[in-house]
Formats: sequence, structure tokens, C-alpha cells
Amino acid sequence: MKHEEIARLIHKKLDREISPDEQRSLDKHLTDCPGCALLYEEMMGMDRSLKQLTEFYPRRNFNGLVLARLGFVRKYVWTRAAAVVTGAWLATLICIFHSPLPAQLLGRLATSVPALVRLYDKAAIVCASLTKVLAPFVRIPFDTAYPMIGIVLSILFIYFLGNTLQKEKKCNI
Repeated sequence: MKHEEIARLIHKKLDREISPDEQRSLDKHLTDCPGCALLYEEMMGMDRSLKQLTEFYPRRNFNGLVLARLGFVRKYVWTRAAAVVTGAWLATLICIFHSPLPAQLLGRLATSVPALVRLYDKAAIVCASLTKVLAPFVRIPFDTAYPMIGIVLSILFIYFLGNTLQKEKKCNI
């Protein structure tokens, strides 16, 4: 056998992937060749030493801390913009909540199906343009239905919350 083949068999033995036939041929060669036997003993000694080492597990944010120290932390501008947009959206929802607009809007929409279709078309255009603007910044596939569902659920939430608060006002008066 060639010595490269023996080195490969030694590695297979260390990885516990050696077959019985390969083990027999390795043992036979190691008894005949002192150079390979020395290599085998060194490799087995290193394997024993490595198995006795203590395992080290860094903290969860270790990579982030190292990158921050080296100055490689990315600071996305859009994260600030997202906070501003979120604040503006919440302010808009609060303003709509305190106005009679949701009750009037849903009252008109419930009685007029064509108005509902027109509103849906306009909202679809807005959501499609919003999708094109946000798509480069979002890592998951961005569907046009997501903002549409968000808008509809926000309006319904505000409507029902507004009705509940108006009932409470009437009861307290």
C-alpha cells in the first residue's frame, strides 16, 4: 500500500468511518512500516489531547460586539425612516380615532358597493406603490395584500373602538 492511502485510512479511523477490512490492512501496514506507525501514534495522541480540551462557547452577541469594535457595524438609514413613518402612522390612527370619520366612512361603504370597489381600487394603487418602495428594504417576499389587510383591519379596529368609547360616553353622561 502507498503511504498516502495509509494516511487516508488513519484519518478515516480518527473520524470513525473505517471499515473492518480497511482496519485490518491498516494494522498490517503499521506493523511493517515504522514511519507510518509513528504518524499513527502522533495523530492518535493529538486526537486524545483535543478531546480533553474544554469547550468554549462565546456569548450570543459576540460577533456583533466584535464587528462593532472593529467599526464594521452597518447603520441603516431606513431604520430611522421606519420609526418616523411608524410614528406618523400611529398619530394618523389616533387622529382618525378621535374623529367621526370611521363611522361615517363605514356607514357609506356598507350602503354603497360601487364606492367600496372604487375605494379598493384606490387602496390597491397605493399599496402597489408602497410595495415597490418598501420591497428593497424588506427581506421577506412582500405581497400587496399585506398593507391592504393592515389598512382594513386598522379602520375596523378604530371603528369598533370608537363605537365602544361613544357608548361609554353616553352611559356616563
